[in-house]
Amino acid sequence: MQICECGEKSVAEAIDIFQDTSLPFKKAKKLVTGCNKICCREALAKLYEMQQFGRYDYDEIEMMIEEARSVGYRCRQSI
Repeated sequence: MQICECGEKSVAEAIDIFQDTSLPFKKAKKLVTGCNKICCREALAKLYEMQQFGRYDYDEIEMMIEEARSVGYRCRQSI
């Protein structure tokens, strides 16, 4: 499943990127998305947190992605 429209990365690719970096979330997020937009912030933040603990709940991530899409988050600029 694609985690963000901006970076066109899958959840698995995002996990790999988060595992290979020691950057704080904001900078690690930019590695995944290539932007500074809010469209996928919540799902990526949760995934980043899960990576820190070494356990992934893919159902929860999928639900968060679908929820963001259903409310219309489509790569809008952050405030």
